[in-house]
Amino acid sequence: MKKLTNRKKILEYIFEIISPGSKLREAVGRIQEAKLGALIVLGNPEELKDVMGGGFELNAEYSPQRVYELSKMDGAIILSEDIETIYGANIQLQPNYNIETDESGTRHQAAHRIAQQKGNLVITVSERRNKITVYLGKFRYLLNDIGGLFTKASQAITALEKYSVNIEKIRTNLSILEYDNTVMLFDVIECFRMYGLFFRMSEELKEYMSELGTEGRLIKIQYEEIMLNKNESFEALIRDYQKGCVKIEKIVNKVKNLTKEDLLDDEKILNLLGYDINVINLDEKIEPRGYGLLNNISKITKKDKETLIKEFSGVQSILAASVQEVTELKGISKFKALHISKALRRIKNKTALDRE
Repeated sequence: MKKLTNRKKILEYIFEIISPGSKLREAVGRIQEAKLGALIVLGNPEELKDVMGGGFELNAEYSPQRVYELSKMDGAIILSEDIETIYGANIQLQPNYNIETDESGTRHQAAHRIAQQKGNLVITVSERRNKITVYLGKFRYLLNDIGGLFTKASQAITALEKYSVNIEKIRTNLSILEYDNTVMLFDVIECFRMYGLFFRMSEELKEYMSELGTEGRLIKIQYEEIMLNKNESFEALIRDYQKGCVKIEKIVNKVKNLTKEDLLDDEKILNLLGYDINVINLDEKIEPRGYGLLNNISKITKKDKETLIKEFSGVQSILAASVQEVTELKGISKFKALHISKALRRIKNKTALDRE
């Protein structure tokens, strides 16, 4: 059993094993429908023999029907980690009873202790409450019922769409300020915060989709549509206004782990961007490097963008550059320079319309 400590990784592993559409979930679903209880341990019997007693050895090929039939007996069912083999059934688990557990039922107490003592993935189906609980080490997770999960996922999709609309609005406003050369640090913080709230909701929704498994196909399609280009535009925002040389990926990962309270804290956002709030004012004017601007131009490469930014260093300089000046840059042909010039004019006109 691989040792996992990160909550996200643990849940990914759990949902891979038991989300709707998986081999094991079919068996567990049948057990739930019959209103039976079950205790299932994933692992090698050789490594579990010190906590096993009684029962009988099977070494049979896995099938949902077999697991369902075996669940009619009181003891635990031992399965291989790849859910290919049923090693044994009706096994009495004998964990260390000094291990603390706050579970009340005998089946759940044994499962919680075994998971902590041996580090195996253990699954219980409650006969009385008809709930599925998964244990892995000290980690415990009560699976949501499909109906409740759909409701949560739908609410999260709605919230994500609202954040997406707000990002577009605030991005448009920021573009206008960039063209006017009147961007203040406060404006950047507001835009950064909206992305942070968006990605926070995105992470929550991803968890729901993982748990839904194959049942979440339509929600996943909606999710992918909303997420289109969001990562790229956020990275462009960071590149435009970052102070320092911290890797973009590192900043993005930190943002996705911020709480809502963190995202409402201006100082935390400034620190991520490399600013010291003690030596800078929020109403201080700041000019972007031009990544966000150039991201709106199709048919130019990442290398082209870097060349333009290195040469002109700032939105105002890029906007003022002539076709001839752009053509003189290494790797940019006259045709591409004309394309960039026309695209910048279109963007400027669109921004003027948005202003109105």
